[in-house]
Amino acid sequence: MSKPKILCLHGFGESADVFKIRSRNFRNIVGEHAELVYPDGPIDVGSLRDALEDSSESSGKQDFVNLAWWWTRRGGKTIELRGFTKTMEFIGKLLNEQGPFDGILGFSQGGTLAVVIAALLEGRDGPSFGIEVNHPPIKFLVVAGAFETESPQYQYIYAKPLTNTPSLHMMGTYDTVVGIAKPRQLLKMFENPVVFEFDGGHFIPQTPKCIRTMTEFLVPHIPGLQPKSNTDNVPEQPPTPPQESA
Repeated sequence: MSKPKILCLHGFGESADVFKIRSRNFRNIVGEHAELVYPDGPIDVGSLRDALEDSSESSGKQDFVNLAWWWTRRGGKTIELRGFTKTMEFIGKLLNEQGPFDGILGFSQGGTLAVVIAALLEGRDGPSFGIEVNHPPIKFLVVAGAFETESPQYQYIYAKPLTNTPSLHMMGTYDTVVGIAKPRQLLKMFENPVVFEFDGGHFIPQTPKCIRTMTEFLVPHIPGLQPKSNTDNVPEQPPTPPQESA
């Protein structure tokens, strides 16, 4: 029997390698019971930012890669998701070539994208993958600091709740990047979502209570995974990667 496969989508200005660090407790929970796929977003945020700001100074070398799934650009009353079409085509190809995926783990902008993917695969009208995609509906979602896309162009995606996609939503009450209101607003998109609110900011918490919540949610979806009998001896959280900008 093949292992469940989980697509893991990083946040804005991050990368697959950074998200592997940020989601280390998730990886520890699933262990050898699932295959995790961490793609890099196709949008180079650093290069795009330089182009938009018409910067005359070189930003020099950086210690990490700034990648994203799109760039939100505001102009007057318009909001443009630059690179969104490219990302949808990238995801469509990924689903065809590396799927099927049982679940999706998404942080912040990656969580927003995860919801869009789940909606499309559940048969919801929405933005096109750009290619024909032959992939079953996603069986579960785990998102942290996720929110609705800001573009009015895609608000119809959220008109009705997803009825066949169990979801776990983590959100920090002191999130200064996207706030707490936006992740709460996203909950209306789901029937009976599991919600984990914590006293913290824009990150995936590493506390024993969070580990228990994630484990209990994942057990029905990952064969062989067992509830944690003791999550009290959890190592302290190392420094969190730089927070993204909304």
